[in-house]
Amino acid sequence: MTGDVVDPRTGELLNYQPANPADMEWAIHEVSELIEQMPGKLRELNEARYEAERAYARKREQLLARYSVELPNITAARARANSEAMGELEAWHNAKAAWHYADDTLKALQSKLSALQSINKGVNAAYGSYGRRP
Repeated sequence: MTGDVVDPRTGELLNYQPANPADMEWAIHEVSELIEQMPGKLRELNEARYEAERAYARKREQLLARYSVELPNITAARARANSEAMGELEAWHNAKAAWHYADDTLKALQSKLSALQSINKGVNAAYGSYGRRP
């Protein structure tokens, strides 16, 4: 199943090369299943991305409000708030990276599916005409 198309350890797409029409149909089916799962996963990742962005903004603004009263100038307050909100900023950037990786994976799957379908069309035409005489 999808374990033969995606490496279970890394999540990377494997370079699967179908050897016959039955393998081609199987590969098309597997890639299609992965594509069908992607919108839900992208939605989850997008929600996590925006929640991480909101958490960063919330933390930074709270710190900025506190330090703008405690410190002598706004530049010092911003610097301190930014440095203390680094954990949230990193979480936001990691969430963005995960979403972009998934989006790129979806595009790669769509390209792979299109290529497999084009090759399959040629293979079926070749097999369908094999042995026939006009």
